[in-house]
Amino acid sequence: MNLQSLAGIAVSLACLGWVLKDVDFARLWALAAQVNPLYALAINLLLALFFWLRSWRWRLLLQPVREIGIGRLYSANLIGFMANDVLPARLGELVRAYAVDRLTATPMTSVLATIVVERILDGLALLLVLFATLVFADPKAQAGAFNVAYMRGAGYTLLLAYLAVLAVMAALWRWPQATIGTIADLAGKVSPRLGETARHLLGTFAEGLAVLGHARHLPLILLQSLLIWAPMVLMYMVFLPALGLPFDLFMAAMAFAGASLASAVPAAPGYVGTFQLAVTWALIMAGAEPERAAAFSLIYWAVQYFPLVIAGLVEMWRGGMSLKSLRQKAQTQEARDGKNA
Repeated sequence: MNLQSLAGIAVSLACLGWVLKDVDFARLWALAAQVNPLYALAINLLLALFFWLRSWRWRLLLQPVREIGIGRLYSANLIGFMANDVLPARLGELVRAYAVDRLTATPMTSVLATIVVERILDGLALLLVLFATLVFADPKAQAGAFNVAYMRGAGYTLLLAYLAVLAVMAALWRWPQATIGTIADLAGKVSPRLGETARHLLGTFAEGLAVLGHARHLPLILLQSLLIWAPMVLMYMVFLPALGLPFDLFMAAMAFAGASLASAVPAAPGYVGTFQLAVTWALIMAGAEPERAAAFSLIYWAVQYFPLVIAGLVEMWRGGMSLKSLRQKAQTQEARDGKNA
């Protein structure tokens, strides 16, 4: 286990300890026992819709590389997200690329390039939701070390990072050779090996940007990137009444925003700990009682985590893969990229 994984586990344990220190476990068990199973069914149906929308958009992104059916991409998404929930070092994106390779014989390098584009679109859409939500938040709201100003500051920091990456990707799409040469030359001044690595990685990513040349797809892809996250916000909104909280869009959006920011923090597999702490604090800032906010963060995580892991394991088994093979292939690809880059 590398240093990154150990740091993530340490952060997760600290966050989970903070959430659990004031929890009445008897009361938590009572609240969990009272949850109507229909709530769990509803949010998992919305989760299934989320994966279908992701697979639909991914199909368009991959069209310049290969025509792939939504069903196989759906399976690859389930396998990849399951891997993020059970494997260390957030290998899920590499696992998704490997799953597509295994299921459709599409080269991993080309698939990884489309995943980079996909993640940039996701990040910008999530930040749009975050800033739209904070418009309605009480500027003085605070919970623990978390407050609205912190959320806004974290959002601006991530926005700058995404815009910088987006600018590089736009240059790679419009002027691929010139951009690759310029960045590789600059990196080469630091280290010849670094320059060759940059040249290799940027060349790989440029392949995935081929979809941007299909202008007729761009409006649909951008619309999909906004629609994809609607089921996720609805999942929070639908499950709030299960714990005696109001069926409230603002409260759901705050919880979603907190969880989204938590995903950028190093954590153990499944974002355990960071998810619970961020969602608890976000709900408290939105007006929820601390006890119910903590219970929501723990129970909601469980009722969507375990079905997703089971579904991903089933798809992995159907595709003739194993957790060991997924981890080994992802780590091999990660090491190869590091060596080439």
